[in-house]
Amino acid sequence: MPVLTIPNIFLRKNLRYYIALPLALMVIGLILSTHLTLDTSLSGGISVIMQTSSQVNTATLASQISSALKVTSPAVFQSPGTVQVTISNNQSIVNAQSYLLNFYAFRSNYTSSNFNATTLQNSYTQNPSNASLQASLSAANRRVNASLVGMNNQLKLELASLSPFIGTMSYNPADQNNMSVVAQNAYTNSTFVYKQKVISTLHSLVPFSSFTYQEITPTLSRFFLSQVQGILIAAFVLISIAVLVIFRSWVPSLAIIFGAGNDIIIALGAMVLLNIPLGLASLGGLLMLIGYAIDTEMITAVRILKRREGTPEERAYSAMKTGLTMTVAAIASFAVLFVVSLVAYVPTYYQISGVVLFGLIGDIITTWFGNAPLILWYKKKHDRG
Repeated sequence: MPVLTIPNIFLRKNLRYYIALPLALMVIGLILSTHLTLDTSLSGGISVIMQTSSQVNTATLASQISSALKVTSPAVFQSPGTVQVTISNNQSIVNAQSYLLNFYAFRSNYTSSNFNATTLQNSYTQNPSNASLQASLSAANRRVNASLVGMNNQLKLELASLSPFIGTMSYNPADQNNMSVVAQNAYTNSTFVYKQKVISTLHSLVPFSSFTYQEITPTLSRFFLSQVQGILIAAFVLISIAVLVIFRSWVPSLAIIFGAGNDIIIALGAMVLLNIPLGLASLGGLLMLIGYAIDTEMITAVRILKRREGTPEERAYSAMKTGLTMTVAAIASFAVLFVVSLVAYVPTYYQISGVVLFGLIGDIITTWFGNAPLILWYKKKHDRG
């Protein structure tokens, strides 16, 4: 039975033309990635994933949700077995959270000011003729009262924002413990009431067997987004430093970074086609993809630049056979996971496997038509010079 052999593409002339293919994929990926959406973990909002076998018209469903919940521009995505709806946070609840955070800031000031006032009072009781202590005690008491007034004002604003969900609530404005309990309970109860409203509305529009509900506040989403940006930047900086230390030259280092970056761009474009939003799950897939990409590209660079047996073209061909074996094995594994996610309707598996699977397919083109020819060109030029 004949054995399938891979031709040595590096023996051909004009290797520089090979890079046109990964560059074309990069351009396509960049264009598609402009339509990439963030999931609620990074953009804030409410995401509901419903397990359903029903086919829906996404535009019609979005219009119905907008009318029923009084939200603007809800996003509706349908993938096999699931319908995902993303809506913005309720503005009244967002405002209430802001007031609640301010309330806790005043409460923190109240606690520290009250402690200082108590300490000064004890000292002043023992030394009532000390004018300096008396002035400090008066200032501390003013801070205590100002903090209590601030707590009261913020709690009033919070309860006014949440009144559509919980009605009118009373509290003792002179008791900071009572105000704290009311402030927290009002927010918790309101978010629960709104969740029930969202779920009941969606269930009336889409019959589903089960659902997952996720709400991320704008404050938390901004934190997550900044962390994601920091993680990706740190990953590329550390990789660049490591590669530069190993090869002590900019050309192979830039070639490797180009390969990893292009794989990410291709994966982002595929995410748009697969309706995969950028979130914590897909970010995990992107980080895994960086690891796979760097692995194959490092193997290629080390064999071409560091080894001496055979010609550079033969070493590049050997690296390609090893790299393809690794990548195809990974593609097969993630293809199985991708199919399982479609059959079992597991959105997290779908996002991770989809990102890595199509990123690895792009990695084959990027590595062997872009990265390897660039390093091979550099090796030949370096040997002649």
